[in-house]
Order: sequence, then C-alpha cells, then structure tokens
Amino acid sequence: MNKVGEVSNLKVPALGRGVALLEAVAREPGLGFTGIQERLGMPKSSTHHLISTMCELGLIKRRSLGGYGLGLRLFELAGIANESNDLQRDAMPILRDFAKRVQLTCHLGVLEQNEAVYLARVEGARDIIVKSHVGQRFPVNCSALGKSLIAWMPPELLDIVIASLAFEKRMPKTVMSAAGLRLQLADVRRRGWAIDDEEQAPNCRCIAAPIRDRDGMVIAAISAVGTLEQVEDKRFDALAAQVMAAANAISESVYCTSADITKPPKSRAAKSREKGR
Repeated sequence: MNKVGEVSNLKVPALGRGVALLEAVAREPGLGFTGIQERLGMPKSSTHHLISTMCELGLIKRRSLGGYGLGLRLFELAGIANESNDLQRDAMPILRDFAKRVQLTCHLGVLEQNEAVYLARVEGARDIIVKSHVGQRFPVNCSALGKSLIAWMPPELLDIVIASLAFEKRMPKTVMSAAGLRLQLADVRRRGWAIDDEEQAPNCRCIAAPIRDRDGMVIAAISAVGTLEQVEDKRFDALAAQVMAAANAISESVYCTSADITKPPKSRAAKSREKGR
C-alpha cells in the first residue's frame, strides 16, 4: 500500500495514507519530502500536511542527517504489542536456548498474505552475524521460513498464495515457477523441514520448521540461518532435527501439542468423527 489510489477504497482513506507514509519511511530511512510525495502519489500540500501531522503524533521524525525516519512512539507501541503476543513471549526462552546451542541466528516468523514476517530474532555466534531485523518480510517462495508456513496449507488456500507470488529472481537459485515451488513444498512435507540454499541472499543457508496449534494447523515457524561454512552439507540432518525439536517444544509450550509435523492437520470432518466415537 503506497499509492493514493490503493487507499481510496478504504473507509478512512486518510488513515491508509498515514500507513503508506510509515511503510515508505520504514523501507527507506532518510526519505525526503520529494521522495515521500512520489511514493505516495499525493499533491505537495497534502503531503506536507500529512508529514506535519505524523511528526506531531511522534509516528515519524526528522533525522539529523536529513529526511525522515520512524518516530519513538512507534517503538513504544511495538513494545506493548510484543508483550501482549503470547506466542512470541512464550517462544523466546526456547528460541534463545536454541540459538545458543546451534550458534546460528534464529528467527520466529508468521505468514502475512504471501510473505513471511519476522516476529523475533536471536543472534547465535557473535563472530558471524547475519543481517536481519524484526518486521522484515520475504516472499514465501525464496525463504525456508515461508516454505514451512505454507507447505501444509489446505490445497485451495495454497493455490491462492502461489497465484499471488511474483516469483522475482533474487538469486540464481531462487525458485521461479509455481511448479518448481510445489515440488519443493512436497519435499518439505515429506521431510518435515524446509531449506533456503542461497535463494534469498548470497552465502546464506537457512533451515526452518513449523509451529502448530492444538488443531495441528501451522501458525508460525522458526528458522536457523548462517553462512555456507556454518551450515555445511554434513550438518544438514543434525541441524534439521534440532530445528524441528525446537519448533515442537514451542508448540508444546504455547499450545500443549506435540503433533507429528510430517503429517497434515486433521480435517474438520475427521475431528467431528472422532468426537462422535
């Protein structure tokens, strides 16, 4: 959402323009007035009033080096949101312990439309730090986290997600077709874990596994990412087992479940039959 035309159908278009401004500044810290106006496609006077209002509310601020950045009020709200997120709160001790044991950067993420979004990040080895941040988004087709989040989707929902993907070529190994992605997802379901082998960024490998709720539905995933040297071929099986164990531990802690992640969730009809026995 970054053009006026995209928010005109909202019940409160002005709020949509405010969100579009926040997204523009978040993606390009230091973006100036002209850049904001171009990204939003708004008249100069309207852009000026919007920026002034957002600054007064503390949602954006002028940067000392020029342009605009996110305001402290947003970080305050983000902190409150994090504290109220049961999944993130309960998963963090397990994620921290896991990152310490595998000495890799680890993430907790969820699905939003056709993107994987990081909810939490924990650094492992201090000598090699993988660049990432909370709130970062990736297309599901080129991230291990994303593949874990969609692999066990009901077929009709999976079709919708795959149809919405742009399949942009980020790296030479990035999967570039729906057919190719479906083959990868079949492997994910068979193994119980997903991999990103330099599909998102150079010299980076990532292994991810899903977190399930009481009904066996995938509602989040965790991942461990490192350099090719850190995540070498001979480490795959052991690391994958550790990722799945940590994901299962979070499922047990948050949702009191330890479902076999290689099996699809039960359908509503199946659940009804079980209740009737």
